[in-house]
Amino acid sequence: MRMPYRTDMCRYQIVAAALPLLLTGWLVIDKSEALTTFGKTITDKPQEGPKAPPARPCSRQAECAGISSSSCVRTHYDPVTRCLCGDNSPPLNGQCEAQAKSLYHACANSDECNEGLICLMPNITGTAPPHLRVHAPQDKICLCDTEAGFNEKDHTCNDGDILKTSLFAIITVTCIRKILTH
Repeated sequence: MRMPYRTDMCRYQIVAAALPLLLTGWLVIDKSEALTTFGKTITDKPQEGPKAPPARPCSRQAECAGISSSSCVRTHYDPVTRCLCGDNSPPLNGQCEAQAKSLYHACANSDECNEGLICLMPNITGTAPPHLRVHAPQDKICLCDTEAGFNEKDHTCNDGDILKTSLFAIITVTCIRKILTH
């Protein structure tokens, strides 16, 4: 004689135990790593196309005036200020296609800046970092929107991202707990 209730309960417990492991694995595995069916990491690197030439160095925003929609900015991965497009890519044939602008890019209003950024005049004094001194005192640039919880650290606005990640984790854990208690 078969006991259907007990079998169904065992299946449920297996699924409930496997779900957190699958979610953890999904969050931990780097997107660039692919696994074979035998669990071996594929070590072949994808072929990269030709790299764009680096953008020209600049020391003042005015030096980038000839390249439409570019700004004299420094990124976290390059210690040199360069004329870059709003997405921090180098201009292609003297043109920028990026519409939204990243941190430190020249702007006219906040609609031009990415999410978490606001268009303001920076406080440029003698103690300002060198990458901000490329702008004239009247220039407006995209800066972290501190009122919305975004704070600058290492040339990025990061607390807003931490908040979004934390909310995602809370929602995920809450859903898993509800599944396990039913």
